[in-house]
Amino acid sequence: MSLTHLKLSLASLALLAAAAGVAAPPPITLEVDARDVTRAIQHAHLVIPVHPGPLTLAYPKWIPGEHAPDGPITQLVSLAISAGGTSLPWRRDPLDAFLFRVEVPRGAATLDVRFDYLSPPKAFADGYGRTPNMTPHLLILPLNHLVLYPYDAAADTVPIRAEVHLPAGWKFDGALHPERVEGDTLFLPVVSLSTLVDSPILAGEYFRTVPLSEGAGSTRISIAADAPGDLAVSEATLAGLRRLVPEAVALFGPGHYREYVWLVALGNDLNQNGLEHHESTDIRDNEALFTDPARLLEHRTVPHEYVHSWNGKYRRPMGLATRNYQQPMVDDLLWVYEGMTRYLGDLVLRTRSLLATPEQARAYVALVASRLDVDRPGRAWRSLGDTASAQPGYADAPGEWTPIRRARDYYDEMLLVWLDADTLIRETSSGKRSLDDFCGGFFGGPERSPAVRPYSRTDVVAALRAVAPLDWEAFLTDRVDRITPRAPLAGIERGGWRLVYDDAPNVFLSAREKVDGADNLSLSLGLWVKPDGVVSDVVHDSPVFAAGVAPDMRVIAIGGRKWSAEAAREVLVRAEKSSGPIELVVQSADLVRVLHVDYHDGLRNPHLVREPSKADVLSRILAPRAAGH
Repeated sequence: MSLTHLKLSLASLALLAAAAGVAAPPPITLEVDARDVTRAIQHAHLVIPVHPGPLTLAYPKWIPGEHAPDGPITQLVSLAISAGGTSLPWRRDPLDAFLFRVEVPRGAATLDVRFDYLSPPKAFADGYGRTPNMTPHLLILPLNHLVLYPYDAAADTVPIRAEVHLPAGWKFDGALHPERVEGDTLFLPVVSLSTLVDSPILAGEYFRTVPLSEGAGSTRISIAADAPGDLAVSEATLAGLRRLVPEAVALFGPGHYREYVWLVALGNDLNQNGLEHHESTDIRDNEALFTDPARLLEHRTVPHEYVHSWNGKYRRPMGLATRNYQQPMVDDLLWVYEGMTRYLGDLVLRTRSLLATPEQARAYVALVASRLDVDRPGRAWRSLGDTASAQPGYADAPGEWTPIRRARDYYDEMLLVWLDADTLIRETSSGKRSLDDFCGGFFGGPERSPAVRPYSRTDVVAALRAVAPLDWEAFLTDRVDRITPRAPLAGIERGGWRLVYDDAPNVFLSAREKVDGADNLSLSLGLWVKPDGVVSDVVHDSPVFAAGVAPDMRVIAIGGRKWSAEAAREVLVRAEKSSGPIELVVQSADLVRVLHVDYHDGLRNPHLVREPSKADVLSRILAPRAAGH
């Protein structure tokens, strides 16, 4: 069976097996001890039904939503395999470190497998298993970190029963409800391996659950934090989250879930990220997410991951609807999976739900557009589509020299492309149709529980043509497949706005600087600088690049003043009225040099301004749709 088909419940599998005259496969049992939060070590004990003979066990490698083979194999330690109390030798596959080969002896019906998972104290690479998932006060359990399974089995057909031991007194939540709870042990029902991996658990000493919607398809948010004060969420934010649900339903139709929960872990040692699941999402962020206005303004993960329940989990590119976690994934349609989610979640639904004001939304679009138009010299040699297809090879790329390398631009640039498509549909249909119509048709469906409906590029083009009879293949080829030196700004302009630069602050840019811990002068001088003067990155062919600045240099002084962001901005304003170069004093290793930067265009903060000759289509796109909102 393939994940490309509607997921069958374990009960359905048992009925099918009975009808075929065969016994349903006995489940793997998994016991997880997650109580050692001070050392951040999780203990896994599996009992795996087997037959005598050679067997290969697999540790999940390609994790849905991570788009790369980054299962945290390096964090698996102390592996021991036995049968009937006798230890068995195992050998790792010489070509695939995620496979373990063992000979099952005669008479053995099960293997006893034990190993530990080491949650890292800090991030050491990209991927959820390479970042912390435990602190002394909270834990996140992505259960793919704690399983081995027969490598040739389809994930939908492997039954597994899990029990999880939590620290004493901790509260928990997750999409998979325990059959029972005894003390601090959760006894989960028998489900398929794919369902178990799709159902992370959040637990914590300081924990809060807030219902957001009730009835069929109910939603809630559960928060675990390292400090009790960080559980506070303003009524305005909760009201926005409650509006998000009907706005999403108005856009897509009812959800393909029985219930949905946002699992939010807040700790300063956690990475800021989100990973989608059918009925939940695993979000990790700074302790002050809900109490710091700048962080809350910059945060877009909650609506983004919610959209993924429709786009990414229910509708999924064929190359990502794989049979199990060892089959390589094909990322060539991430510009739909992630790019359309960026547009619909981070921009459209966030604003329609009033989690962001229209002014804040325009500041966000302006920042995205400016970064892709000015800060991406790499677009001269790499297409947007290549940033998606090459993601497995580029997942662990360093942050330095990102402008010339390009990053995951299939996120942000496709926000602009889908805005382009949305405004084009509205224009050619005289406002009668929009991308909303595509969403209702493409992402809607009768299923009200997790299912997978894969699609191809041809399917996307056909669905767009059903909404507006245009040459969508040519539209996408021009914007996705071809090398384009400039960012796609047509959607902004057709939406009734223009991208401009001036010295007025951009509220979203200011929030991003605070969250990133770096001052962004990329649109003027061409660099990002940390508060201590260390250059985090440089734009190729920018003024500072021409002067000889590179990442990891330290700026000591600018224009005769000790380096600070404030001093830099004052020097840039003065330089507009001067013909002389800006003097930079920089340190690289044991060398100190004086560089001269030829720049006189002042501060360049991006903004959208109205084009009065055109209708304000962008504001119509961002206006709430749900009844009563």
